Amino acid sequence: MSNTKPIYSAKVGWLAMLGGLFIYFTNSACQYKVPPIMGDLCDALGMTLGQAGWLMSIMSLLGLILAIPAGFIIMKLGTRNATVLTAVINLIGSVLGTFATGFGLMMFSRALEGVALGLVSVVSFQVSTAFFPAEKRGLPNACVTVAYVLSYFAMMNAATPLNEAFGWQGLWWACNALSVIAVILAWFCIPKKANEPDFTAEENDELAASNEKVSYKKIFTNPGLYAIAICFVVFNIGYYGITTYMPTYLTDIVGADAGTANFAISWNAIAGAPAALVAGFLMGKVGLRNRKWVPAIAMLALAVMYFFAFQMPNVGAAAALLIVCGFVASLVPPSLYTIGPDLIPKAIYAPMILAVVTFGQNLGMTLGPLVVGYTYEAFGTWSSVSIPIGVLAVIGALAMAIIKSKAKSE
Repeated sequence: MSNTKPIYSAKVGWLAMLGGLFIYFTNSACQYKVPPIMGDLCDALGMTLGQAGWLMSIMSLLGLILAIPAGFIIMKLGTRNATVLTAVINLIGSVLGTFATGFGLMMFSRALEGVALGLVSVVSFQVSTAFFPAEKRGLPNACVTVAYVLSYFAMMNAATPLNEAFGWQGLWWACNALSVIAVILAWFCIPKKANEPDFTAEENDELAASNEKVSYKKIFTNPGLYAIAICFVVFNIGYYGITTYMPTYLTDIVGADAGTANFAISWNAIAGAPAALVAGFLMGKVGLRNRKWVPAIAMLALAVMYFFAFQMPNVGAAAALLIVCGFVASLVPPSLYTIGPDLIPKAIYAPMILAVVTFGQNLGMTLGPLVVGYTYEAFGTWSSVSIPIGVLAVIGALAMAIIKSKAKSE
């Protein structure tokens, strides 16, 4: 029987990535539309700061809970339909929030955007996995990280002008427009399930490959997958812990004003954009079996920086460290999302593998601020925080070192 699966096409792959990248950009914009105008939003909707905090926490919480189910959804619906579903849920959530007059409806709308967050990481990286062969996935995966960085930076800088010109709803209408575009791009740019290439079938057994059923035992007994998840957890504990509390450290200990502290943090994000592209380049050059050393070496470098993070004597030194830290840190996520599908190099396993990787990412994001905050409260000094997060980074590097990829030789 002849193979009916389409072969790899760079044009088709990058067109599909446009759909995957735009929903990632849009959901990230929705996620960060609250912090820049939190005070005005509280005044407009009659919320307390605690309630406003829940508008952010609910998204992270649902993102953690839905990471694994996202893999099942992709397996059932296919990459395009799952991406369209993600964009539609995000659109509904954003539109409902636009008409909120109090905490209740706004919280519900953020919950829907949180559902989209739970899907979007798995979906966006699945687009890369579905339409690019293993040796070419590094750059498209890196572009997903770049989309996040650009979205974060854009929202941080556009929020205040939009709020001043149109009120807080101006941000929501902007996100509504982005969400509509995301739905359109997902539907028209990503090929349907039947047209997804199969890069893992041998020339003489395409039919067997297409009929293979997923062995969940093979997934959940793979030590490499747990190593990647552990690395992502400890990476985000350190990185999100530092970026969450560094403004407080700079204002309370160093004596910087809030504007200067936030500006220093923003450079951390900007440094990540070129780094993600470097990670994509390295993923394509070092060979499939050597990819693990990119995040492993990055984690060791981060361990050193974490030890000194809360010991910076002035804003200039802190900004310099944050720029280097942001660059090195952005090598890690696209690398882990690229290495994950290498563990079991068959297309049918990719959604669940990416779901587990995303679970590790979201768990670390959830734990990071808590670990750093409670460590500081327990010991009373910022320097006491550096040791545990530095040790965790070393553990992440060791976890990556044990991985044995089963991907085919390049």
